[in-house]
Amino acid sequence: MNLISIIIPVYRGERTIELLLSKIKEVFETNNTFCYEVIFVYDCGNDNSWQVIERLVNKNNNIVKGIRLSRNFGQHNALICGFAHAKGKFIVTMDEDLQQDPNDIFNLIEKQKESDYDVVYGKFKELKHSKFRNITSNILKTLLKKSIPELHPDYSAFRLIKSNIAQELPNMKNSYSFLDGYITWITQNVSSTTVKHSKRETGQSSYTIKKLIEHSINIFITFSNIPIRLLTFTSILTFLGTITYSAVTAFRYFIGKISVPGYSSLIITIGLGIGFILFGLGIIGEYIYRINLKTTKRPNSFISKLI
Repeated sequence: MNLISIIIPVYRGERTIELLLSKIKEVFETNNTFCYEVIFVYDCGNDNSWQVIERLVNKNNNIVKGIRLSRNFGQHNALICGFAHAKGKFIVTMDEDLQQDPNDIFNLIEKQKESDYDVVYGKFKELKHSKFRNITSNILKTLLKKSIPELHPDYSAFRLIKSNIAQELPNMKNSYSFLDGYITWITQNVSSTTVKHSKRETGQSSYTIKKLIEHSINIFITFSNIPIRLLTFTSILTFLGTITYSAVTAFRYFIGKISVPGYSSLIITIGLGIGFILFGLGIIGEYIYRINLKTTKRPNSFISKLI
């Protein structure tokens, strides 16, 4: 019988994770096709979530595992930590806040079977976040679609991942973790299926404006070449523009159109100087981008099947 590992990062979940576990148990008890395990990864929120996790492990030690991180590392790092301890053939990730329905786990599984997908995302037909969160999420997704074309447009925190893909992700250690960006480095055999999204029952999202901005900046710097390519193209255009303007200024000087002493040499010196500086910055930026690719431990290859 196939084992499904359900990994849930917990930050402020003391009032939701017990109910979430009961819903997961109820769903799997009505479907005997799969065995399951639930892994709670406590990411050091300022509540009593860990005490609740300990109680749940003691009551359900055959199906529940608890992992306590030493400090707050963020949602994606918490999930990646959970992958290293998961035993299932498939790994499902979901949030603690009851906005994702455990019944939809089997929708993800059914979709995966259609073409043996490596990853299946839960696509929310209608988001039940606050209006502000919906707007910022849509803006971020639009920007990511332009800057990381390989990223699946329906990416979400509710996902099913084949074990061999998930087990590779802990090896990718770099300064910032973006789980869905890592997935694009390994596979494009990705799909999605429509699932329900419920209103948050208690509390509020831990993603503040500051955190959302930091999250966005870190993704663009680590996973996209758009920022550095903009600098490169801008520096090339500026370099060509200053060269052209300097040549025009020199020509006008020689045909007597410029009579102010020192004007031509000053313009040419400043123009060429700025042009060479920006062109040099563009070249340095390209080297930095390649250093970034090296330090992010992006895999050169990944074997999904060997026969």
